[in-house]
Amino acid sequence: MSSILYVDLSRIAHNLSVVSDQVGKDVKKMAVVKDDAYGHGAVPVARHLEGQVDYFCVAKLAEAIELREAGIDIPILVFEIPPLGSEHLYRKFDITASISDLSVFERLEDGTHCHLHFDTGMFRLGMLPEHATAASEKMKEFDKLNFTGIYTHFANSDDPGHERVLQQLETFKSIRTLFPEHLMTHTCNSGAIFFFGDHGTYFDAVRPGVCLYGYAPGETEIEKLEPALEWVSHLVQVKKINKGGAVGYGSRWKAPEDGWLGTIPVGYADGIFRILSGKIQVEIAGQLYQQVGTISMDYMTVFLRNDYFEQGEPVVILRNRELSAKEWARIAGTIPYEITTTIHPKVKREYRT
Repeated sequence: MSSILYVDLSRIAHNLSVVSDQVGKDVKKMAVVKDDAYGHGAVPVARHLEGQVDYFCVAKLAEAIELREAGIDIPILVFEIPPLGSEHLYRKFDITASISDLSVFERLEDGTHCHLHFDTGMFRLGMLPEHATAASEKMKEFDKLNFTGIYTHFANSDDPGHERVLQQLETFKSIRTLFPEHLMTHTCNSGAIFFFGDHGTYFDAVRPGVCLYGYAPGETEIEKLEPALEWVSHLVQVKKINKGGAVGYGSRWKAPEDGWLGTIPVGYADGIFRILSGKIQVEIAGQLYQQVGTISMDYMTVFLRNDYFEQGEPVVILRNRELSAKEWARIAGTIPYEITTTIHPKVKREYRT
């Protein structure tokens, strides 16, 4: 086995408690476990959190069905517009649909649980504000549907103080007046939970996503969050390299002095971006060592300087601080979500509690 991704479920539960402390005990928690819980494993994460949250949220219907078949019983909200021909599955598996388009009212089976989704400025999914009156009329026309919630999604909540969040909020509040009070109202993703709570954004429920896994959604840190991943591999070979020796495709790195070179059996096919070549470190026996040369499909190399290690020596690839997904994202010009969700499923996940 080339590597193992350890997922600390207790840290995810800790991050949920940070959210709870932030929003208060009376606000429901809708844990977002889409895209295999941001690469952490949707079923194990959901099983661990089920007694601590009120809902799970996923991107696709297939993800919700996977949770149901794994024995998850609490409500599950699917963000996508119901795929054509799949409408009966929402009833069959007791899954909550999002009505993000007026046409969906006509397609869902009677009795289906559903939340109304309005696009107040994200311009992705959701009914537009000018459709609110029509949606209200559709609710009356299709009164055999089980309407249980209403929501929107903020585009800029990772940026504290961004005025567009407040603009979206005011638009949503105006829309909300057209609909029954009993609908569970939710707007907050991770950024809004921590950066816009003073503006009355919590309503009845919040949707913590990336913060559950230990990462802030933008550049502003959230100190109490703890990353839940530790990715560990090993040295598959250690060899002598002389000063000037060129390493990897393109011979882009040359040894500055005599030393030892270690080869680790993971590469971009496992989820370590090629663009990170020569820019990240790994930890061996408590010391940090520079990754060198071009990261290839199945291997990468590290310069061990004068330190020699035996074949099989454990190597920590990803953890926190200097080795965190946040740091990789900074180097790659992306976000931690992309780092964790692209760790390949072939990398074995093991869970700690």
